[in-house]
Amino acid sequence: MKRQLIAGIIGIIGGLTGLSAPLTSQAITNASSEVTTRTATVPLTPKPYYLVGTGQGYQLTDQDQHVQLTATHNLKASQKTTWMVTAQTDVMAAGRTTRYYQATNAKDGVQTWIAANQLTPGRHYQADVIKAKQARNYTKAKQGRLFQMTGTATAMRLVKGRPLSAKQTYHATKQRYFYRHGTKYLYFYVTTKKGVKGWVWHRYLKAGAYYDVVKQQAAIKKKLQTYLNGVTKHRTTAVSFYNLTPKKSSPAAKAQHAAVYRTGKLAVNAHGDQVTVSASTYKLYIAAYLMHLKQQHQFSWTKANTAGIQRMIVQSANDYPVSILRRYGRTNINHWLASQGYYGGVFSANHDSVTTANSLMRVLRDLATGKRAFKNSADRARILKLMGRQIYRQGIPTGAARADAGTTVQDKVGFLADYGQNYNGDAGIVTLPNGQRYILVVLTWRRHGGNGASFVDFPKIAKITKRVQQIVY
Repeated sequence: MKRQLIAGIIGIIGGLTGLSAPLTSQAITNASSEVTTRTATVPLTPKPYYLVGTGQGYQLTDQDQHVQLTATHNLKASQKTTWMVTAQTDVMAAGRTTRYYQATNAKDGVQTWIAANQLTPGRHYQADVIKAKQARNYTKAKQGRLFQMTGTATAMRLVKGRPLSAKQTYHATKQRYFYRHGTKYLYFYVTTKKGVKGWVWHRYLKAGAYYDVVKQQAAIKKKLQTYLNGVTKHRTTAVSFYNLTPKKSSPAAKAQHAAVYRTGKLAVNAHGDQVTVSASTYKLYIAAYLMHLKQQHQFSWTKANTAGIQRMIVQSANDYPVSILRRYGRTNINHWLASQGYYGGVFSANHDSVTTANSLMRVLRDLATGKRAFKNSADRARILKLMGRQIYRQGIPTGAARADAGTTVQDKVGFLADYGQNYNGDAGIVTLPNGQRYILVVLTWRRHGGNGASFVDFPKIAKITKRVQQIVY
């Protein structure tokens, strides 16, 4: 009866002081002159806990109203497991009370008494049942690993971790929750075409299938190059193509695989460095040189200059560019063109102006992207607007619109029948309705037998444009 009364009192005290530092067998030995006792074992509804300390598990032995704690279990070896608590008791010694839980290791079934402040509620290294999930493809969202799960649901481990690949599609068909430190984590069971299988925390994944951007770019370039090689095989045509990034915030810019169309990644040419008569496409060089002079404060948009450039671009008139050549000198302009990475032998006093398709492409690239002579956005917009109004639309504008209605083109044409030859050319910046953009230059030349027709090859230019646009976009 006396012991029961003492036990009851200790139970009350223990409920108030359960967070005291745990008693050890050494502490109890030092307090041997005092009575060491405990409350009756109180059964508890089984509840999972995990370790937050690295002390000892004990065996409690009652003898002659004394309690002996004997260390039986080193808790360091049992951190990655759940302990199922089923009972409690409060031990009083040396003037303080410590609550102990009777706990069973879910991993190996070992049962021991553990100080309450060494445990906290929650499941640890356990898993729920596997459930089917709606099949879906995922790709890597951030750095993470794929694991195998081994063991039983009550004692589960993640093993053989391997880094997730950014170049892989993970097909998920199952899911389950895995618990660590009382928190549950949703894992997906995934497979790949390469035979990889395992479990991945769902936060490491994002919905979608891996798209090999480099592989797709290579496929587009190969197809386009094959077409251009065929259409220029008789060496009477030169073509240069350069893709630009889509317009900002356009549908193309927001598309899932927009990365395929990063600037210049699809650029190809066929006979792009072939030197041929430029006809009026040379006026793009004049425009670039004038914008260079403006940067040097040697040119301004006077009434005369505004009207002259408009005639030069919109109507392709020759009077204004010829006056610029006379004023600044062909040699000086050629030297400047070469310094910009353009073809440096455009102008000569002995023959018609000449160019290459690749050189015209580079001028348009600088114009489109605001580089070199075209850094001033207002000047650039003015020139592009004039190019959009130029009156000869049978080449690139016609072909681009046939490929996609609503496509717009800012271009400069050239046409010349001279010395028994026809020279046709078109160099433009093309914008599709969805925001995709590209630069295309097509130059042609052929003998005309004395009856030159200036626009003889513009239908061919339109046809090439249409097919190029269909292949790439």
